[in-house]
Amino acid sequence: PWGDDEYVTEDGIKVNRFQPSLLARTWMAPLLPLCFALPELGYPPLSHYFAGKFKKLPGRPDIVQNIRIGREHFSWASYHHARRLGIPYVICPNYSPRMQAPLGQLLMRNFFRHLRKADGVVVFTPAERDEMIRLGVEPENILLIGVGPLLAEEWDVEAFRKQYGIREKMVLFLGQKLTYKGFDTLIEAAPEVWKRHPETSFVFIGPHYPGSKSKEIIDGLDDPRIVDIPRIDAFDPTKAAALEACDVFALPSRQEGIGGVYIEAWAMKKPVIACNIPFLTIEDGVTGLLIEQERDILADKICWLLEHPEEAGRIGEAGYQKVQTEYSWEAIVSKAVSYT
Repeated sequence: PWGDDEYVTEDGIKVNRFQPSLLARTWMAPLLPLCFALPELGYPPLSHYFAGKFKKLPGRPDIVQNIRIGREHFSWASYHHARRLGIPYVICPNYSPRMQAPLGQLLMRNFFRHLRKADGVVVFTPAERDEMIRLGVEPENILLIGVGPLLAEEWDVEAFRKQYGIREKMVLFLGQKLTYKGFDTLIEAAPEVWKRHPETSFVFIGPHYPGSKSKEIIDGLDDPRIVDIPRIDAFDPTKAAALEACDVFALPSRQEGIGGVYIEAWAMKKPVIACNIPFLTIEDGVTGLLIEQERDILADKICWLLEHPEEAGRIGEAGYQKVQTEYSWEAIVSKAVSYT
């Protein structure tokens, strides 16, 4: 945690990881509050520090791409590194609904300026593209590609059902076990579903976080129909097996970009339930069901899908066709190549 390191992936890709030294953290810490109130002043020293690390990397890249996750100092460092080398700079902003709120617009104003400076901006949905244009990004600089499913090549669904004691029916939640993701809403909906479908397992896959009390909530229920699986890797066969095993995929999240897990559920021809929020490409009643994040509504929709398997199959098939035409990796690569 106190220095840089590097490693090589199974595919032979070299990865450099940068960590500020203990000394650097001492002068960075007082700047962090300033990054919220006055990002124009708080971020430059942090960005300059990491840009200096990029400068030491061997070789000369043809392009610099940044995927924004969290704070924007790495984004600015990437931008300045590209400009120093005189090469194109592309960013994937991972824009979310919270950035549209008045507070989000205020806090992210410096990042929006950053987007306008980029040579390319990669977005996942038409709504995100429209928002980039509203923020002043030139339309010709925007690449709309979507997200492809990340699934193991092989898995054993029967072994999964046996290992976790899956009942006749199964509802799957795949994501961080946090309130905004709808974890607690689905937990509260389970007893309502059991009134009509008592032999239904609810499987939750994803990490617990300190302070969320998600683990305590699951342990407190002490019901074998609730299955708690910790965070797993994207290509873990357990995830693919869970997606195939489920009858309904439910992630009633209030904050998502494109929501890659919905696409993975579609790839398995599963009906999805999501919240009616911006940026999702789910068509209500066609490729999924859109709801408010409310217990009784969620329980009712789950029961409806369990009680109408033909309709659930139709919705899952429509989602699968959407993956084939828009979200296959072949389609995504084709769009990226055409853009360059």
